[in-house]
Amino acid sequence: MEQKTVILEKRGEIGFLILNQPKRGNMLSRALFAGIIQGLEELDVDNEVRLIIVKGLGDHFCYGADVHEIVILDKSKTGNFFLELNRMLLTFHRINKPSIAMVQGYATAGGFSIALSCDLIVASENAHFGPTAVNVGLFCAQTTAVMLPRIIGGKKALEMGLTGDLISAPEAERLGIVNRVVPHDRLESATMELAEKILSKNPLAIAMGRRAFYDCADMGYDEGLKHAAEVLRQVGISDQAKEGMMAFLAKRKPSYKRTIVYPASKPAENDHDESTDSKK
Repeated sequence: MEQKTVILEKRGEIGFLILNQPKRGNMLSRALFAGIIQGLEELDVDNEVRLIIVKGLGDHFCYGADVHEIVILDKSKTGNFFLELNRMLLTFHRINKPSIAMVQGYATAGGFSIALSCDLIVASENAHFGPTAVNVGLFCAQTTAVMLPRIIGGKKALEMGLTGDLISAPEAERLGIVNRVVPHDRLESATMELAEKILSKNPLAIAMGRRAFYDCADMGYDEGLKHAAEVLRQVGISDQAKEGMMAFLAKRKPSYKRTIVYPASKPAENDHDESTDSKK
């Protein structure tokens, strides 16, 4: 029986997306791309799941793309391989539910991109990160040109991309790449604690606030403030928000409705809207 590249599990309101290629350091293949995309989409539409934890089985989170697979592909298939990598990364951005990367060992090249694509990162003290594709003749373009500059600034991001150097988990935390670094034996419990803390909040506020965070990052200052104000208005007039404020004043635990309507996610780059063409 063929081994599943990705395993999905659920614990209450938390869905786990588990990379299941431990003997290969969870290296990214076309099969793993498909498994991750499908897994994220399944968890995103599962009404019982409100938060997703991404982890890798074995000693490492993810080494990155499987060079053994890429090197034997012709030019067309090689190009498609990297387009599928990008489609997978976009899927993390399109889903409506918060995600946390639980990282041990190496998260390098495409594996680093996966960790950065999650909303938050909790790392074992033994974890190492780096855009290492340059060491095998490639370049971590998404990581170095798009993701890292928004976190650590352009100069340091470009240095990492050009050198392919690794950084330790404590250094990643210092730079703002990682949210928490914990002893290895506390990695899962610390990740679950962070997840449960988020799940204790107003589900509508979490969903809309997360989407606004990314939407506003692509806007100018005035436009961003206007959009953020509209998000706050929509959250503020909701029954969920009223329950939260009333519970705060009464010094009791809020009782939030768990079923919410999520804000629409952005279309993928290759999504095609025929109605747009008809208006040209």
